[in-house]
Amino acid sequence: MKIQLSIIIAFLVLLSFNSHAVNIQNGEAIHAEHCIACHTSTKYTTDNRKVQDLASLRNRVKRCDFSLGTQLFDEDITDVVAYLNLNFYHFESK
Repeated sequence: MKIQLSIIIAFLVLLSFNSHAVNIQNGEAIHAEHCIACHTSTKYTTDNRKVQDLASLRNRVKRCDFSLGTQLFDEDITDVVAYLNLNFYHFESK
């Protein structure tokens, strides 16, 4: 019983380290600082955009992060993706 309780507590502690509440304002700030330097927001709303779902949006943000050398944390990338999706793409979350 004591071992099971220890395992449950350990699992909950690990789970809390991996959780991240999305911060739209942080995503917007990062976008304003880094993304607009290369392109305007019209890139997100064009009819022939290459990004068609959340996974490809995340991959695109990660590619831009790599190209710019900004070395964003995963949480920051998640925030940028959430900001872009909320304001431009409107993909459904899974």
